[in-house]
Amino acid sequence: MRTDQYNSRWLNDPTFVHAHLIPDSAEKNDDKLYFFFREKASEVGQSPMTQSRIGRICLNDDGGHCCLVNKWSTFLKARLICSVPGADGIETHFDELRDVYIQPTQDTRNPVIYGVFSVSGSVFKGSAVCVYSMADIRMVFNGPFAHKEGPNYQWVAYTGKIPYPRPGTCPGGTFTPNMKSTKDYPDEVINFMRNHPTMYNAVYPVHKRPLVVRTNVDYEFTTIAVDQVRAADGSYEVLFLGTDRGTVQKVIVLPRDDLQTEELVLEEVEVFKVILEKLIQKLFFFLFVFLIL
Repeated sequence: MRTDQYNSRWLNDPTFVHAHLIPDSAEKNDDKLYFFFREKASEVGQSPMTQSRIGRICLNDDGGHCCLVNKWSTFLKARLICSVPGADGIETHFDELRDVYIQPTQDTRNPVIYGVFSVSGSVFKGSAVCVYSMADIRMVFNGPFAHKEGPNYQWVAYTGKIPYPRPGTCPGGTFTPNMKSTKDYPDEVINFMRNHPTMYNAVYPVHKRPLVVRTNVDYEFTTIAVDQVRAADGSYEVLFLGTDRGTVQKVIVLPRDDLQTEELVLEEVEVFKVILEKLIQKLFFFLFVFLIL
């Protein structure tokens, strides 16, 4: 099974960051693999620009019967936005997805998704951490498809007839119990999938703003891990954020009375410098032993 080759609508110079199995319901046939990646996208203008994506595919995707044979036939993708809204209404986007951490919850169908983003342009250097809910993600995938229309072929929400079963639906699942394979799907469903892999709406973070933002600093966040810690006054999410200068910041985000949040850096550890020093010490030791022998 593979993507439709040389089809830039599906993937355009992608960089994959993470993949994770997330069940959609109690029915195993509804299980999907979610992809997190960034790619060159041109639907927002004439020149391609980097956009972060979340994509998904059914685990039981068998491809089509006449078209998309041995190729994905349930692949959909949506834009993943991490931005800071400005006073003038213009958003400052952190477009380059760098890392993803899936924080499990008691409900396996609804983990919390943390993403680390950086700025793709050269205007300024910055990073941000955004948090997403599976409810918002599923709402976007259940929404309208993106479609090119009009004299300038601009992207609009598709308003025509959606074939049955809805493109992206898994065979044998909650909504298609009588269809055991994607090879049973009508050709119009498969063709629609091939030409409309992108959702029109984008996935925004919880509260429509980042959890952590860094600008005008000489480093960028590159990796993330999250731990849940219980304290006397409740439970807190502790973020461990790796940087491109070899350090790890331990950050906690505290709620405020005005529905805003306040981040607090508990400590910053120089990881790779210590490791490098130990390696140099061992190298000198072995060199000393070699010269003696």
